[in-house]
Amino acid sequence: MRSLTVMALLLSSLAGLAQAADSPPAAGAAHLYRLDTNYQVVLPAQPVSTKPGQIEVLDFFWYGCPHCNALEPYLESWEHSKPANVVLVRVPAILREEWEPAARAYYTAEALGILDKSHAATFDEIHKKGDNLQTEADFERFYVKAFGVDPKKFESTWSSPALDAKIAQAKVFVERYDVMGFGVPTLVVNGKWITGGGFGGAAGSPPAQIMPVVSFLVAQEQAALPAATK
Repeated sequence: MRSLTVMALLLSSLAGLAQAADSPPAAGAAHLYRLDTNYQVVLPAQPVSTKPGQIEVLDFFWYGCPHCNALEPYLESWEHSKPANVVLVRVPAILREEWEPAARAYYTAEALGILDKSHAATFDEIHKKGDNLQTEADFERFYVKAFGVDPKKFESTWSSPALDAKIAQAKVFVERYDVMGFGVPTLVVNGKWITGGGFGGAAGSPPAQIMPVVSFLVAQEQAALPAATK
């Protein structure tokens, strides 16, 4: 009888280990990241621009922000390793009138096809080289020198109706997600969840801890996708 009892206990223990091994990773992550501490719910949830089966991540930033600059290497690394169905959309936040030139610089670089080179370089120019880019003339000087942009093309793009529309849309996004109240960097996952530097306690969330929270929220959205879109 004793041998049967020992065998039963052993089998029970093995079954418990197997059940623990089958537990989804998100269950453990839920203990690390807490609602209203590390992230908040967007109420009401906002529409996204992605296709069915995709997950949108918005990155609100300002080139002059040291916290955005500190986050950028972690964000770039995350972008290279993110799931294929996750779409990262950077949104230059215009929280003050003097931030608009930096937003126009971002969209001008996008329109001129140099964004893949200019984005990180602009952060470096400001925060590593101490070049205080603030005005249209500042960004034009930098783009012409660093990327060989034609000055006339820069100027016509900067003040074009297409750029005006981009700026208007960025301002709508800032209001829609109350980025003014959170500051930058702020990230929004699928129009439903918001996190960033303003979360994680009185001192805010360190840059290294922001993207793991984003990954956690993305995993929640992945799990909620209809089977037909996976």
